[in-house]
Amino acid sequence: MTMAVEPETTDMRLVRTWRSGDRDAGDKLLRRYAPILHNYFSRRVGRNVDDLVQRTLLACIQSVTRFEGRSSFKSYLLGIAQNQFLMSLRAEGPMASGDVGLSTRPDESPSQLVAFRQEQLILVMALLKVDPEFRLVLKLFYWGGRSVEEIAEELEIRPGTVKSRLARGRAMLRANVISMNLPQKVCQETLREVVEWTHSRHE
Repeated sequence: MTMAVEPETTDMRLVRTWRSGDRDAGDKLLRRYAPILHNYFSRRVGRNVDDLVQRTLLACIQSVTRFEGRSSFKSYLLGIAQNQFLMSLRAEGPMASGDVGLSTRPDESPSQLVAFRQEQLILVMALLKVDPEFRLVLKLFYWGGRSVEEIAEELEIRPGTVKSRLARGRAMLRANVISMNLPQKVCQETLREVVEWTHSRHE
């Protein structure tokens, strides 16, 4: 009779291979625990649940190399979630926990760009840190499929200004990824993802 593998044993094996550089193991863990995090935050906040989930996963990616296995991975991840929840409370000031939200506007939420691959998740969070006027142009051009001329007309600016903002926005995106204090391999793979993404369309 085949013995069932304990979930925690599977988790720890994935953590070990993730820490050794196996991106697929990390992605599998993110997919496994995203619904658990979603339920955790849904019981505590009234909005921006997806944003808190994404921030928790990003914090996990940044710190997983320091995870020593003294607790279960689930306990470790929920500890990070608790910290993110408390930070959101402090950011909002004294208010009922049922109405907690982050400072991002609804149209800026990563829920529009949900991703479970590490590099895509980091790219989304890096994009949210780009200054709004540059982020808007990046989103219109790369996600909205608008041409430089269409964006210029919509925003009532010159095409040259659109191109300038695209260039500066891409530079900000790369700088944000570098500033996230990610494990070296993850940072390199994400920067490669940025290059592929920004080369997906020509101005």
